[in-house]
Amino acid sequence: MLWKCVGFEYNALSFLYINVPGISRLEWHPFSAASSSLNASSTISVYVKPLGDWTCSLQAAIVENLATRSLGPKLECPFPLKLHAEGPYGQESNYFLRYKNLMLVAGGAGITPFLAILNDLLKRHQLKQQEAPVCVQVIWCVRSISELSTLRDIRPAQICPSFTDGLTLELEVFVTRDDAKNDFTQFNSKKLEFGDTCTDKQDACKGDSCVKTISCLTPITSSQNLLMVAIVLASVAGFILMSGLFNHYVNTSRTSAQGLPMALDVFLFFLSTGVGIVVFGGGVLLLWNPAWNSSRTNLTADDGRMDIKLNMDVEAQPATLMDMCTITKGPRPQFQEIFENAATRYRGEGTGVLVCGPNGLRESVALQCRAQNFKHRRAQFHFHSVSFDL
Repeated sequence: MLWKCVGFEYNALSFLYINVPGISRLEWHPFSAASSSLNASSTISVYVKPLGDWTCSLQAAIVENLATRSLGPKLECPFPLKLHAEGPYGQESNYFLRYKNLMLVAGGAGITPFLAILNDLLKRHQLKQQEAPVCVQVIWCVRSISELSTLRDIRPAQICPSFTDGLTLELEVFVTRDDAKNDFTQFNSKKLEFGDTCTDKQDACKGDSCVKTISCLTPITSSQNLLMVAIVLASVAGFILMSGLFNHYVNTSRTSAQGLPMALDVFLFFLSTGVGIVVFGGGVLLLWNPAWNSSRTNLTADDGRMDIKLNMDVEAQPATLMDMCTITKGPRPQFQEIFENAATRYRGEGTGVLVCGPNGLRESVALQCRAQNFKHRRAQFHFHSVSFDL
């Protein structure tokens, strides 16, 4: 999770470019924002799947940072692992809102932008906005069932307790890899979050299946930049003050032939520098941490206060998207059959079809949209490809 300013707005299909100087100062990688700006939250959620060299290096850096923090606050580095984010970029408007029905087709990590759409739609239904779609069908193709842990992060009943009254949400998952180790009833997956704290907890446990959540990376914020500026200014001020005091009270005449006064002058210079950095700069750091932690605690309390404002019937509804999905193992989705059923179901209505995934998946869905539109049926499918293109 990345911290954002209060009132910062962005569209659901936005993405950010992220840079980690500790890995490479020149590499910027795009990642979809999985949260909605309509949520009264101070963070932007971003999912990172360790696939390539850069993402694997990021995972290793986070784990290393976690190990360092586990040594205790006294040995913890006050300047955490730096992360720079630029954006969000993407669509200038939420064009998917003009459709009454939506079909979201994703492959692998392509589910991330659609999680943002689901968050956005749930929030709009909570706010009773009339322009929100009322029927959403999600089709997700994955290789391993362990990838489904991402669905546990969205709890529809928490965002909109009465979402079933105005929103029909269907989620179909196709697990294409035939792996005997995959079990639909029990799997453990580790999820690394970009957060402001370093915790290790069990999240969304149900039966024998649970998702382990680790939050151990603190992105650079404006307050931390102010802290570094304050430390530098305090250290410089301390150096100037101590140099003035030493020059005023200590006689450092440079007329001695043996050079002792010059050595004393150099010693006082380094002593002033050390006192300025350790005493004045360290004092600012010690005074800043309690105030910073207090503000973070209040901010977290405000976010948590909104999570507990639920209706009494929340327990009767699905806890997460994981509990709502239908899982099919083995075959790939038969898009011809899926779109024929959708054409019959959405007869006389326009349907937005959003696809995010490999090129082969996009081509298959586009062909089915065109084939159904050419048939003499009243349902019209409007194809949209979701990517990181600017």
